[in-house]
Amino acid sequence: MIYIKQRALLKPYESFVLTDFDRTLTTYDSTVSWGLLEESPLIDPNYRKESITLYNQYRPMEIDQIIPLSQKEKLMEKWWTDTANLLQKYHVYEKTIDEIIASSNGLKLRRDSLSFLKTMNQLGVPVVIVSAGIGDFIIKYLQKMDSYYDNITIHSNFFIYENGKIVGLKKPLIHALNKGHLSYPELAGRKTGLLFGDQIEDIQMGRELHTVNVGFCDLDHHHIDDFIQNFDVILTDHSSFSDVGKIYMKRYSHGTGREE
Repeated sequence: MIYIKQRALLKPYESFVLTDFDRTLTTYDSTVSWGLLEESPLIDPNYRKESITLYNQYRPMEIDQIIPLSQKEKLMEKWWTDTANLLQKYHVYEKTIDEIIASSNGLKLRRDSLSFLKTMNQLGVPVVIVSAGIGDFIIKYLQKMDSYYDNITIHSNFFIYENGKIVGLKKPLIHALNKGHLSYPELAGRKTGLLFGDQIEDIQMGRELHTVNVGFCDLDHHHIDDFIQNFDVILTDHSSFSDVGKIYMKRYSHGTGREE
């Protein structure tokens, strides 16, 4: 089902796309990018045990409505840093990341997401992926799918390697609560964008921009009222990217600006 609060005509030469990755470009039942490490038989099983311990420690604080946001942001950075330290502890290498992407079927893209990315590339529309997940996995997976186009920029968490081994995470760290702090120089001169997310917090990605906000509400139907209050378009029941494209993006001949 689709819920629409407003309509907008987005013209390719002046628009952009701002999107989350996990459970937005991927399906609700896809493995999240951090989860690829926990599920992989190539990683020491003790990493999974300790990673789950960290989840049980930090996740309740992430969703706590009493803890001030500024404090929670620091806690989320500590969570990400502690997890990166585990990867260093268990000697995870970049070649292992490559092998996980090559062998894993855990990531499942949402229907028509690849064709949507291809169309945006053909139309010259910048696509910015903002993810609290692992940027290394996102890039390598899009490359695997022949869909890492020149118009795509990724703001995410990237590993630091020394001698091919993970030793930390590059800063700034990105988590669900600090997406509103980002800036996008690559979008200079673009007027209006489509913003995609699967959590209310995702709309913060476009806090300083003019966006039409599209929410994928696949599981939390009991939160549908919250989605309706925060998103301009709400898609339920595993909707595809083509549903949005048909509503908001008129088709243009590539390079001409003519409507078809």
